Order: sequence, then C-alpha cells, then structure tokens
Amino acid sequence: MASEDSMSIFQRQRQRRFHRRSRNGCVTCKAKHIRCDERKPLCTFCLRHGGSCQYQAEGNTSSSNPPTNQDPIPAPEEPQAQAAERSLDPIHVRDVSVDSFFGTQYEMPYKSRSLFYLFASTRVLYRSRVERDNDSFLVHRALSHPGFLHAALLLTTLHWAWYTGDVEQFRVPYLYHKVQAIRFVNEQLQDLETAGSDGTIAVVASLAVMENSLGSAEAVSSHLQGLARIKDLQGEARRPKKMGLLQRMIAMAARSVSSRPVWDMLNISRTDDVHQSVIISLLRVALRPIYSMPTLSGADDPEEPLAQVLAKKTPQPRTSDIQALPSHRTVDTSRSEFIACYFYLYMILRENDVDSFLVEWFIEQLLADVCRTEALMQKGQYSQSLWFWTVIFGACAANATKTYSAVEEAHMKMLKDVYLDKINLASQLLRIRNWEGAKSVLRLFAWEDDFNGESEIQALWEEAVWGGNGKRPEQSTWII
Repeated sequence: MASEDSMSIFQRQRQRRFHRRSRNGCVTCKAKHIRCDERKPLCTFCLRHGGSCQYQAEGNTSSSNPPTNQDPIPAPEEPQAQAAERSLDPIHVRDVSVDSFFGTQYEMPYKSRSLFYLFASTRVLYRSRVERDNDSFLVHRALSHPGFLHAALLLTTLHWAWYTGDVEQFRVPYLYHKVQAIRFVNEQLQDLETAGSDGTIAVVASLAVMENSLGSAEAVSSHLQGLARIKDLQGEARRPKKMGLLQRMIAMAARSVSSRPVWDMLNISRTDDVHQSVIISLLRVALRPIYSMPTLSGADDPEEPLAQVLAKKTPQPRTSDIQALPSHRTVDTSRSEFIACYFYLYMILRENDVDSFLVEWFIEQLLADVCRTEALMQKGQYSQSLWFWTVIFGACAANATKTYSAVEEAHMKMLKDVYLDKINLASQLLRIRNWEGAKSVLRLFAWEDDFNGESEIQALWEEAVWGGNGKRPEQSTWII
C-alpha cells in the first residue's frame, strides 16, 4: 500500500503542469511571443506596458465594440463594423488638416468621442454637474496638443465617476486612456525637446492624480518619480532654487500640522464634518505622506537630483486604507486624494507659475468646496478660521499660474478675484482689522511666525480687504 502511495506521489510530481495555450491572444503578445491572459478590453501585459491591445476575432473585427449603455450623452452613430475596427486606435495626428467631426487635427477614436463631449460640454464640481463655457480655454488647450487631450479625457473619467457614483461605467475608457497616456509619454521621452514639454508633464501629472484618487500608492510613486526625472531634463530656468509661494505654503502647512498634538488633529477632523477636501488633504500629506514635504522640497539632499532621492525612498504603504475602503472608494475620499496629489505635484514642479491647464482642474475643486460651505460658515456651522485659511490658500494658487492666451489670463484673474472676495467676506465676519489679526486666525490651523512667504500673503490679504477703498468691484458669479 505504501509503495502504491509513493508511486502515485511520484507520478504527480512528474506530471507536467497544465497551461492553457493562448491561441486567441492579442496581437502585441503574439508578436512578442508572450503568453497573453486574453483579458478584454486590455490584457495585463498591454495594460502595464502601454501596448496596442487588439484581438483577431472571427470576421477580422475587434473584440471591443463601443458599449451601447455607457454614454450619458449620445454621440453620432457610426457603422458598427467601422466602430469596432477603430475602437482601440490611438489618438494621433492625421494627414489631413482637421477632423471634420469636431474640428481638430487629432483623430479621435470612436469610443472616446462621447467622453470628449462630456469634457467639452460639462464639468463636475464635487458631485454637481455644471455646464462648461463655450469658450473654455481647457477645451482649446486639449485640442492644441495630444498630451493635453490625453490628460483631459483621463481626468474626465474620474470626475464623471464622482458624479454618477458608478466606477464600472467608466472602467473601460479609463483603462484605455491610461494605456494611451503611458504610450504617449514613452514616445515623448525619446526626444529631449518633447520630454520636458508642458504636454508631457500634464499627462504624467494626470496619471499620478488618477492613481492617487483610486488609492494606488505604488503607482503614484512611480509617476512622481517619472515627473522628477522629466524636471531634471529641463533647463535651470524651469528648475528654480527657490520654490514658489504656493510650494512654500504647502511645506509650511505640513510642518505646522505635523507638529500639533494628536487631539488637535482629531478636533480639526471633527470640526470639518462637511469635508473641506483641502483640509483633509493637508492632514494626509502631513501625517501619512507618500513622500514627505522635506524630501520633495530637496531639503533631504539638495545636491542630489530629486528623481534619485525619490528612487531611494520607499513610499509609505497604504494597504490598510485600501482594504478598509470599498472598491470604488467614496467621493470624499477620492477627492481628498485628488487634491493631496496636487500638493506633491506642486512640490516637484517647484516653479512659482504652473501651467493654467493643470491648475484649473485643481482650483475648480477647491473653489467648489469653498462655495458649498460658505453659507454654513456664515451661520457658524462651519469653522470660520478653517474657511479663512482655505480661501487664503486658494488665492495663492490662483495667483501662481502660467497662461498662454488672453482668454486664460482673464479666466485666472476672475478666479483670483473670486478668492479675494471670499477673503474680504471672511475678514469682515471675523472682524479682522489688520494683518496681525489675520495671522492670528491663520495660526489656529497652520502658520509659522518665521514663514518666508509672509510678505507675499500679506500683499494678497491687503489687496482683498483694502483694494478699491475696501470695496472690491462686483465680479462675475462663479457657477457651482
């Protein structure tokens, strides 16, 4: 009996493991002689490496037809065979001057067109859907460069997931545009002239923001390291020794918050029960950062390139967070991580004036929180000191933008003026008469008396309160 058992064990050990042959694998895996797991619409290899994941099915059609129940705003119909053929085509420059579908020189894949119309026609502020202006500079910039177009479509999938609460509905376009964005970045990095362009930076930044919003710290750290390497390729003019005002304010706030006792942090969290994302985000980057603010500011090793410093650092794991949250995460949590990632991006970019295309996605979410808590703040149901700190921070962000057209400049000035109005309102409610009184309120959340950006913030406060003899001109309403 023992000999029979030993014989059967020996036979099992010699038995060859079964592997299902990948007869129907994607074209990329077959060309590379890699076993394809045949996941659709994107196999694992193509998802990780940005490959063109296409399948040869019967009738020589693609495996991923445009979903019929996925588009909240219907796009013009297209023959099914043609749509299937083009469903996974990358965005690329056409030989003709413009695409007659919506007047751009970049050919838009069929499955991306409804997503583009969502981006071009509406914006999502917190959980509200708001009509986008017809002359929005974001749309013009997206159509001016494929990098901005990739970034816009990628971020649109996230914002619409916030609005609908249904991540599954946007999972396919998200994965598709993620692969296309990675492929685009890899192509841009082949040339030193295009590697450091604003379009390339916008794509890498959008990938980092997306991954952080979805709770993937490992992927975020990879994109942040990539962004640091891109910055190292730029000239000295784009890598200033002194950080901009907003970067210094982020670093100061992180130091100030992290030095507070634990019970102070708990009190702030309880006070912010309606969830001002910028406050929660600062708590996250101060107490549980992916990379610490001193590391990102270059204080750890000012002589060594930041990309090399980050490569040596191990990002703090967030496994417990991922397990505790549902698979689609809550909107509040996702938005907090969205804003927190911008803090990392600002620290790596270092420049005082950041491209308005990137800043706009950030500021509109900050301002959405300010507007939805304003009435509560006036009634005393939301902390007036936290609200005051938030609008000071937002004014710094709106004041530090790089614009490329008169339309962009006018829009950013409007956002800054809205924030200045909010500063004036909070100063009146808190009865702040001078800059020393303003500092005493800022100190309740985050402030350092030796902060090296004090004079610049003081100038913003004085412009808000004393500009126009204390009466600021009426500004156009910012819709939410």
